Amino acid sequence: MIEYESIILFAIPWIVYRIIIICYKQNFSIRTEFIKISFYFSIIFIYCLTLFPFPFYTYPYQTGNGFQHMNLTPFASIHGALTHFYYMVPLKNIGGNILLFMPLGFALPLRFQLQAHWKVILYGFSLSLVVELIQLATAVRSFDVDDILLNTLGTVLGFILYRQYTTIKANNREEKQIS
Repeated sequence: MIEYESIILFAIPWIVYRIIIICYKQNFSIRTEFIKISFYFSIIFIYCLTLFPFPFYTYPYQTGNGFQHMNLTPFASIHGALTHFYYMVPLKNIGGNILLFMPLGFALPLRFQLQAHWKVILYGFSLSLVVELIQLATAVRSFDVDDILLNTLGTVLGFILYRQYTTIKANNREEKQIS
């Protein structure tokens, strides 16, 4: 479940920061602000859904051993979710992990002009790996290699949507020039 308070907690400083920057530079572009906020909030959603609240003072003896529920077998938890009797399990576990990283795959190339698909995939994979390693180190949640695979797939799908968006945008531009 999304902690809306945590999203608001991160949204207010961002808005104040952007207002100060816009007033200081005295230039404003809705497109630029949309690009920056889409990237920022994709990172915030990932953080809020995977690590927040960050357990600064949590130790393994308080929550259990982080290695206890670790999954290093690719597709094991995906298979377990797909064969679960309740339909919400695969929807939440598989769909949720994919959807969580799709905005990142869309926002990365927008924000940093990354056109090489391998760079976007590498960033998505790296961020997912960092999240899983933090979960392992804090022992609050479990490390799962399938989460990394699904998050990376979400990044790829987001990048595909970005490519579709840019293709449609380019086609519309060409149609306007022809008219």
